[in-house]
Amino acid sequence: MKTGTTTNIEIVSHRGAAFEAPENTIPGFEHAIRLGMTTVEFDVHITADDQLVVIHDATVDRTTNGTGAVNQMTLSELQALDARAIHTDWPEPCRIPTFEETLRALAGMPNMEVEIKSDTPENMRRVVEKLVEVTGIVGRTEGIVITSMVPLALEIAMELAPQFPRGFNGFWDKEETFEIAARFDVSLAGIDLRGATRDIVQRARSLGYRTVAWSANTPEQVEVIKAYGYDEAGSDAPTLIAPLFGRSINDVTPSRS
Repeated sequence: MKTGTTTNIEIVSHRGAAFEAPENTIPGFEHAIRLGMTTVEFDVHITADDQLVVIHDATVDRTTNGTGAVNQMTLSELQALDARAIHTDWPEPCRIPTFEETLRALAGMPNMEVEIKSDTPENMRRVVEKLVEVTGIVGRTEGIVITSMVPLALEIAMELAPQFPRGFNGFWDKEETFEIAARFDVSLAGIDLRGATRDIVQRARSLGYRTVAWSANTPEQVEVIKAYGYDEAGSDAPTLIAPLFGRSINDVTPSRS
């Protein structure tokens, strides 16, 4: 197990690089690749016509120029939207990508943390089924961890996709969280900094969990993560944050062509 020293902390490029490029989009993932990131995190939802797409929220309202629930819209409706709403100065429109498009764009990315968001039990089950189906089509199963803040999603993943490691994201300052993690045999502990202490992080590590901090977006948060001894740090701003952990990045700026 890693010691949690500065140079050993892996940077998880959150939603691609959400502060630097449109989140959960192919341009955002390509930006993370150009930076030299080796782990990326993104979120998946199921559409009304049974397609797996990469978007964080249950609705398109925050990240696109549209409105509505993802699970009540078709893929063609979703991909007609512009997903650069948070980055208004980004000159090129960005689509909501499918999971398959994302896997293909990230073919050279060693590690991916794929988060299943809260939905109906039926939809979360379909998300896992489609995840297995699409990874089989693309031929990519190595380096993928299925994560969630929803215990039921982890239960479904353990049943339908046991070949993929699992991670539980959330607040670990409650004994119930450790019980859930043990019940669903997770290997990754996504420990929110807002409820974290060094003792909690070290307890999780002593139980064999690889610990990831959410989120590392300021120098002050970086110092806390170092002090607590995390294994990974999720960041929306890897260009700023990675060097503070002693991690070199490629000298690039977001592609805007």
